[in-house]
Amino acid sequence: MSALAPGPLSYPAAVVPLLTGLLPIFAINGIYVVAAWQGYVPWCMPYWDSCSSISATGRSGAGFYLFKGLMIPAAVCLALNWWVCRAWIAVHFDTLRARDGWMLGAGLTAAVCLVLYVVALGAAGDAMRLQRRIGVILYFTLTYLAQLLLASRLRALELGTQERRLVAWQLRLAGLILGIGLLTLALDLTLPNYDDYEDAFEWVIALLVHVNFLLLAKHMGTTGFRVQFETPPRQD
Repeated sequence: MSALAPGPLSYPAAVVPLLTGLLPIFAINGIYVVAAWQGYVPWCMPYWDSCSSISATGRSGAGFYLFKGLMIPAAVCLALNWWVCRAWIAVHFDTLRARDGWMLGAGLTAAVCLVLYVVALGAAGDAMRLQRRIGVILYFTLTYLAQLLLASRLRALELGTQERRLVAWQLRLAGLILGIGLLTLALDLTLPNYDDYEDAFEWVIALLVHVNFLLLAKHMGTTGFRVQFETPPRQD
């Protein structure tokens, strides 16, 4: 995959972070509706009622198959997103630094962790339960870290007014996610009934993490960056 001038086989690179953000948002919320309709989780507004975890929507019924069928492609989009981001920085801004390698590594590892979590979801046994927990924690943590590394990297570059505003919003969103994460830790240590609220925080953090990719898509789109897959020339 390489950055090229617009051509018949090229496409806007912003499509990748756009799909990376939209696919999980629609999948998670859509699967919740299916699970509630089938009676596996209660009807509510999970973002504040905390009536169901995200994982519970994909353990039974049609949600079991939908969760795997949609979230594994979401993991592929996530991995592609960080490859595209690294190419975007190298080509559009004509520079790469060590932190760009850390960003790519964190992002790719997060994609692998998401696959491990999705595969283990719905499987019985302590080993699968541990795999799910490790997978989902590392997925969110490493995705957030990669987003923060990217936003801080872009802030250090000379950007236009619109691009600076988008980076500022990415950093604000990252700060909000961090604040919510710290709040959940504080509540877990101080509230004996924190479990009653934990699921709602999970839904909110998942939404904000994926919205950050939509801001990235907007930013990438303003630069006109395009990518395409190349096939090597035939050798006779």
